[in-house]
Amino acid sequence: MFDPERDEDHDSRRFLWRLLVVATLTVAVCAALYPSVTGFAAGSDHQTGCLAIRDGWKRDRTMSDAELAAAYAAMPKALTQDEFRDPAAVARFREQLRAAEALPEVQQANAAIDWADGPGTCVRASRHRLLLSGIGLFALAAACGGVVVATSATRGRRGSGVLGPATGHSST
Repeated sequence: MFDPERDEDHDSRRFLWRLLVVATLTVAVCAALYPSVTGFAAGSDHQTGCLAIRDGWKRDRTMSDAELAAAYAAMPKALTQDEFRDPAAVARFREQLRAAEALPEVQQANAAIDWADGPGTCVRASRHRLLLSGIGLFALAAACGGVVVATSATRGRRGSGVLGPATGHSST
């Protein structure tokens, strides 16, 4: 039923204040998410395009230096200049190299290095950017929570908070 006498008097300043709060929160959330949703270059030549929100969730398949050293311990020693001139020594070296490359540990180490130089180039930097966004969002949530607590404490729970008066009706 339409009853103009029962309409509330709307304060335009309160509406603009709420609009300003929403706009400020939107800008703050966008700023916190910025590191995760913008692209960046990675790799030794900076030609690999990365996006943290996509690449940060991949499993890290790199091996530690100790694991790589243990895997490559089976590789033959490099030939000296004199051995390099001897065809029989070169043939023995190639045979030892093929045998070492056939070992599963060496194949796993080669796959880990290929992954780290290829698709895995973006993982560590992407995770860093995701952490920055997470810290920013957490700080924003903590600040908002602090404002809500401080506002409700200063107003003495008069039914009025950060977003305005309570909308519940009393039965008086």
